[in-house]
Amino acid sequence: MTRGVGIAFIAAMLLAAAAIPSYHLTVTDEAGERLWTLAIDPGTPVTLAYENSIYRALTEELLTVTAEGFTLLRIRSTSEAVLAYNGLEAPYTRDGIWYAARASNVLPLLVVRIGRTGRQHLIVAGRTVPLYEAGEGARVRVEVERASRAVAALRAWALR
Repeated sequence: MTRGVGIAFIAAMLLAAAAIPSYHLTVTDEAGERLWTLAIDPGTPVTLAYENSIYRALTEELLTVTAEGFTLLRIRSTSEAVLAYNGLEAPYTRDGIWYAARASNVLPLLVVRIGRTGRQHLIVAGRTVPLYEAGEGARVRVEVERASRAVAALRAWALR
């Protein structure tokens, strides 16, 4: 009987662990096809980095992952003109080559149009996701998905 109780306890623990939600950052194309999937946690910093096509200036949008999507915290660029063009109020702070402005926007998802220039990419926990590889003119959606660990494990296995 003790062995049966032990097996039941282990099974209950596995089920409880599987019910803990996990989060994934997913990038899909316009047809809904998954291009990239990364395991993340709420609070993970995400940077959308690119060269601004008008001012040819390096630009970064600094975000944080939430259970509902993203919070845009700051935008920084090597050109003040990029910040002004985006309607961000001066005065801007200065940090080395960067001009920066605070933001506080809650975004359920990011939609990024891949241009001829820009080399749009995400930086997530030190990993680079090259959005520009989706191809010029492509529109990609970057979303936070919530799934149980069991579903996440099955999804990760299926993506191998």
